[in-house]
Amino acid sequence: MTKRIGLDARFYGPDGKGIGRYTQKLIEHLEKLDSNNEYFVFLNQEGFDLCQPMSPRWHKVLVNIPWYCVKEQLVLPRILNQYHLDLMHFLHFNVPLFYQGRLVVTVHDLALFDFNNAHGRNIFNQTFYGIKKIFFKLIFIHAIKRAQQIITDSEYTKQELLRRFSLTLAKIKVINLGI
Repeated sequence: MTKRIGLDARFYGPDGKGIGRYTQKLIEHLEKLDSNNEYFVFLNQEGFDLCQPMSPRWHKVLVNIPWYCVKEQLVLPRILNQYHLDLMHFLHFNVPLFYQGRLVVTVHDLALFDFNNAHGRNIFNQTFYGIKKIFFKLIFIHAIKRAQQIITDSEYTKQELLRRFSLTLAKIKVINLGI
């Protein structure tokens, strides 16, 4: 039976750095491998122009919603729900808190928990970063708890997820990145 699968590809392309390349290559290769399901690729403008699926089962959807923002949390779930997806794959941990559909999430690493990336030395920047980091952690934990499956690209990340969070071994699948 054909499934309707969504891919959060807002990182698609070189502007998305490593996650952008991961997203691009996943889409390119998945299109070659799966001729049964129907895919909806949710993109920002930069990626929309770069992404060129060839199969009629692949549909690009322009959302133009930046990563890590309020609009991502409030508007993106409404857009996704319009497509009546059987499964949504978030290719990074930023899963909207209000999205209620079935989902898979890719977790690349736990750097969010291990490093302080606050920029600037003034107290405002430090405080703002601290508040932002609390929200990121909340969204991350929500994503891994709600996901039907978690994909990691390393055994190390899998082991860290198991060590730090109450997850079952069966919920995490390691899919190593290609060369």
